[in-house]
Amino acid sequence: MARALPKKLPASYWNAWKHLRIVLGFRIVISAFLGYWLLRCFFWINSRTVLNGERLNKAVSSGRPVLICCWHGRLLFPVFQWNRQNYYALAGRNKDGEIISKIATKLGWKMLRGSSSQGGSRAYMEMIRVLNDGCTLFITPDGSQGPEYEVKEGAIKSSLRTEAIMVPVSGQASRAWKIRNWDTFVVPKPFGRIVHVVGDPVDVQDFSDEDSIRDAITAAMIKSQEEADAWING
Repeated sequence: MARALPKKLPASYWNAWKHLRIVLGFRIVISAFLGYWLLRCFFWINSRTVLNGERLNKAVSSGRPVLICCWHGRLLFPVFQWNRQNYYALAGRNKDGEIISKIATKLGWKMLRGSSSQGGSRAYMEMIRVLNDGCTLFITPDGSQGPEYEVKEGAIKSSLRTEAIMVPVSGQASRAWKIRNWDTFVVPKPFGRIVHVVGDPVDVQDFSDEDSIRDAITAAMIKSQEEADAWING
């Protein structure tokens, strides 16, 4: 005869779980603290170049909401380049998203949390609220879990609903660690060259359907990444 499950878990179980959560939380805080200072040093002791920065400036100064779009693997470049601008950013609710969120907050970004797999509905409504207020929001349309280079539905629907201007950005470094997971995450090494690229903006008012917008922003994001790679390798 099968044993019945206990109606109440022992106190030792809950104490162990509480301690585990404290340890995990502490590790995230330490990782974010170290990550912030290391990455800040890595970025600032590289020579940095911005290509076509006026495109983003023009979009922001238009008075319309702006959606800055970057592939997940290159997200560190815009996070460090366009900080302290009173912009918003969206990060996932997983552990990596928590670390990135803490680092970005230290850099002056206003953080929204959620992704297509976790807290998607709430994150989408927060995106709509921020964009309807005419603000600038940074997202990784293929994050936080991929597939790589595939623009998620939330990015398209939010831009269409709020008539936001989508601005593709990317970056590359002459010396970098490339961490392979579901995508290739680029972390600049010190003492090299970094380039930030702003691609051709996509105005959703020029399109009549979601598929056309998706094709346009995907092509623009791929092009800006290729331009960054070509500049570094040229």
